[in-house]
Amino acid sequence: MSRPQDSNDLQPLATSTLAGLDRAAMERERLARAASRKRQRDPSISPPPVRSPRKAPKLECTTIDLPSGARLNTFSTLVQQDQQTRKSEAANAASANLKAENKGARRVQDHPIDKTTSGLEYPNGVVKTTWAFGHARTGNDIKIEEVLEPRTLRTALLSAFQWDVEWVLSKLKVPPNGGTTKCIFVMQAKEDSLRQQMLTETDAMRPFLRLTFPYMGGSVFCMHSKLMLLFHPHKLRIAIPSANLLSFDWGETGMMENSVFIIDLPRLVDEQRARVTADDLTFFGKELLYFLKKQDIDQDVRDGVLGFDFAATAHIAFVHTAGGTSFGEEAQRTGLPGLARAVRSLRLQTRSLEVDFAASSIGSLNDEFLRSVHSAAKGEDAIALTSAAASQAKANFFRPSPGKRTSAADNIKTKLRIYFPTQETVTNSTAGAAGTICLSRKWYENMTFPRSVFRDYVSTRPGLLSHNKILYARGKQKQGTQDVAWAYVGSANMSESAWGKLSYDRKAKVWKVNCRNWECGVLLPVPAERLRSAASNNNTKEAKSGKNGAPAPGNDSETESEGEGEAKGSESADEIVGMEVFNTWVDLPFQYPGRTYDGREPWYFQEHNR
Repeated sequence: MSRPQDSNDLQPLATSTLAGLDRAAMERERLARAASRKRQRDPSISPPPVRSPRKAPKLECTTIDLPSGARLNTFSTLVQQDQQTRKSEAANAASANLKAENKGARRVQDHPIDKTTSGLEYPNGVVKTTWAFGHARTGNDIKIEEVLEPRTLRTALLSAFQWDVEWVLSKLKVPPNGGTTKCIFVMQAKEDSLRQQMLTETDAMRPFLRLTFPYMGGSVFCMHSKLMLLFHPHKLRIAIPSANLLSFDWGETGMMENSVFIIDLPRLVDEQRARVTADDLTFFGKELLYFLKKQDIDQDVRDGVLGFDFAATAHIAFVHTAGGTSFGEEAQRTGLPGLARAVRSLRLQTRSLEVDFAASSIGSLNDEFLRSVHSAAKGEDAIALTSAAASQAKANFFRPSPGKRTSAADNIKTKLRIYFPTQETVTNSTAGAAGTICLSRKWYENMTFPRSVFRDYVSTRPGLLSHNKILYARGKQKQGTQDVAWAYVGSANMSESAWGKLSYDRKAKVWKVNCRNWECGVLLPVPAERLRSAASNNNTKEAKSGKNGAPAPGNDSETESEGEGEAKGSESADEIVGMEVFNTWVDLPFQYPGRTYDGREPWYFQEHNR
């Protein structure tokens, strides 16, 4: 596809078929209703009016039995229309006055901003929550306009699963809005006919808009990754949100919350740029470029990325899931093997680990998959471990079995917790229903589904539902006694589709990983000084209380299986740093420790629609 060219002959972008989200008529109707129902209150912090619980949109049954996230596009239009028509009048008023909104004070992060670094706002990276209408600004929340910085934005590469193209363009100073910003939209289109249709509909926009379609062949169902490359005159801003490009995902309806990682990289001077190659980049930079290449992002964009200094990313890792099947060395770079490789690259391997994972979509889980996630988070090389286990099994084939033994490694349900809202939490939320929070009853009630690891996701901002995908990991260094803690923020939910399935190709005699989704995220280690401070505070508290510390969350006596007590006792002296280590670093958006379900049901998106 040709590059955008400068032109003064521009036409408005047609969005009706492109995104399935043409809501111009609906918007006019909403504004008319809002004008007739004036509210006398502060639009910046007042909550939407309380209304009776809403009903979720009715969905086609063809979506029910598919892996989590894989077919959301089949009902995304219904969800968006339902969410939009249920926006409160107060939310509409706030949307109409976004530019006048008080931005609030920004909280200084523990990793302080270097004011001498060419005016970069986030030179070391930061994680923020999306702003939410009806909630006071915290200083750690952010609006999409504040992420994009449209006034100085030259080129924007944006990718998401769900789009409201008209809304996105309204946030940018593209030529129809009197600016010069050019755009590359990375979008999902599985069929050739759909790709051609989308290209045809945007033909008039070719001077400033380019469309890119990642590979969607074979078993790949979902282009789910969210990534922003924002090219400014003096910097490249890399943003990795969990949010789609929709108004309600960015808080404008006051119903949904997300998270976004942001880092600003300074532009290299010409002499430096001429000498930089992909091999000179950090792990983060190399994996970012690899992912862009896998997605068929044009060479000029990838070359443009090389014009910026990635030194500030040396302490973090870009983590991705490349849709399709990857073999051999490439299989080590993506999905769960890629997560494990990222952990090893930052020397975060652990011998013991506690994992807390907040997700908005849950796949067909079992203990084996939980162990795979936990093993990858520990930094274990699944290919090497599986190969070694296979060799050992052959060597021990004629030896008598030592009998069943219970170990801490077997009790994955005591080491990992998943945060997902109950029906009660969703119906009591501001929205009253949710179409992008997904779990199937068929999977949840399966005998092998790990129900005991689930905790109710209740936002720290009352009434909000979550579209976050955040993994918090805490453990002890594999060799030594030092604490390790890190967080993953990105697009990957808790499903095999999002993280891939590892297997051995007997024909090719090579390991492979098959991924049904495109995903991306960032791994952020907690600095050593924060870990030492947290460990010191924890030891002081224990000394004063005369206790060894509370049991790990999730080890409820009523859910503990037989034999687990002995396994836990073997690590009783291996105390792990608490979740407070993430405070002001990657703040927990949910209440911790979360409540067990205790007989309550999770939110089933396909059922609560009557």
